[in-house]
Amino acid sequence: MLAAPVAWAQVDINSAPNFVGSGARALGMGGAFIAVADDATAASWNPGGLTQLERPEFSAVYSWKWFRESFPDTFNISTPGPYEINLDEINYLSFVYPIPWTFAGRNFVVSLNYQRKYNFDRQLDFRARVLGRDSSPVLRSLSFSDYDISYRQEGDLSAISPAFGFEIFDWLSAGVALNIWDSSLVPGNEWETKKFRRGVVNNFMSGTRGASTSSLEFGTADTFEKYDDVEGLNYTFGLLYKATERLSVGAVYHTAYHTDVDYKRLLRMGNPSGVQFYRSNVRIEWPSALGVGLAYRFPNDKLTLSLDVTRRNWDRFVEIDDRQGMNDRTSPITGMPKWQSQHDPTYTVRLGGEYVFVDATKPNQKLLPSLRAGLYYDPAPASGRKNAWWGTKRGDGEPDDYYGVTLGAGVLIHNRVNIDAAYDYRWASDVRRDTLAGAGAFERSFDADVDQHLFSLSTVIYF
Repeated sequence: MLAAPVAWAQVDINSAPNFVGSGARALGMGGAFIAVADDATAASWNPGGLTQLERPEFSAVYSWKWFRESFPDTFNISTPGPYEINLDEINYLSFVYPIPWTFAGRNFVVSLNYQRKYNFDRQLDFRARVLGRDSSPVLRSLSFSDYDISYRQEGDLSAISPAFGFEIFDWLSAGVALNIWDSSLVPGNEWETKKFRRGVVNNFMSGTRGASTSSLEFGTADTFEKYDDVEGLNYTFGLLYKATERLSVGAVYHTAYHTDVDYKRLLRMGNPSGVQFYRSNVRIEWPSALGVGLAYRFPNDKLTLSLDVTRRNWDRFVEIDDRQGMNDRTSPITGMPKWQSQHDPTYTVRLGGEYVFVDATKPNQKLLPSLRAGLYYDPAPASGRKNAWWGTKRGDGEPDDYYGVTLGAGVLIHNRVNIDAAYDYRWASDVRRDTLAGAGAFERSFDADVDQHLFSLSTVIYF
């Protein structure tokens, strides 16, 4: 999500908040894991798959990301070059424990998970040029403004997720995960932005009798925003249906939820108005999502193919600040009033495969390697704004189109330790028009070409 770095927007969550799971194995399959969900990361994809785990397991996932954005120069905007950000983090930890007793012959499995869902780090520097004009019966004015703008944002949002899976029938399992978004349980669950603006304004004024004056003004405006003390709850419900010995069908539903956040903003200007401070308790309403998946395991038990489709209702995504009166509802994607920012739901399509090098002549393979690959269409929510004669016109809510390919590999060692690695390349062209939404002349023709690289390394230890 992107909010305007030059407007005093209240939400500056800069990365498209697509809901994704964790684990190098699943990511190596393009993220098509809803109908597979048979390892310790199952709670993030489909908790209904937890009942497939027969031994206690511990998993840890480490990821390294490299983001690159290229913005074109326009009459209004110029940028010094592509922007790059490197991130590395532990984004998933879990422990799974199958209950040693059954109820009516049915299995029960519990797990405890830490999931880092969103990282908000981003930086942007550019120069903006603005032409202003005003006229009246007695006075005409014209202004040329140049602004140097620097934008920095950093932070994370994570959840603690206890989960429970249980068999209903031999062919049907269900599960639920409780996602707890609470800064008191996850220190560092916060994000902040810093915006620095330095400007020069040339003013020209003329009266009806021919008299004219000119002036030169210098100004600064620095804004510091912080979101912390996050509190919220939501649920992830999952089903896994074994249609045949080879074919499985999965479904997962992430409930809509809201997070209560302590919001603080400090505006410091180099003029007599001085410093302005604002604080409020805001509520961010996050949308629900529904995903379905198919997976087919071929008779030789070596090749598995999977397909996922997920819908997320971004039209329900909104920030509410009761202190703002009539403008209390804001789009976190554009930073503009919600009634000005239409957003359509997104549909993500993921296709993946895994090939395991099973040697039928060796009942106990010391090393069991595997290869994976996948591709996907993963749109990001946007306003769908288009260029107009001056600035941009209100959009139709069409999402930004992103595409990706993945490769992965793994090895199971002595049936005790599993090590997986995955590479994910995601790209898009002419996206992020909402970067400067609501900033008047700034916003025209300001879009980006995006390259995102993700490397994940995960391990699962069986007890």
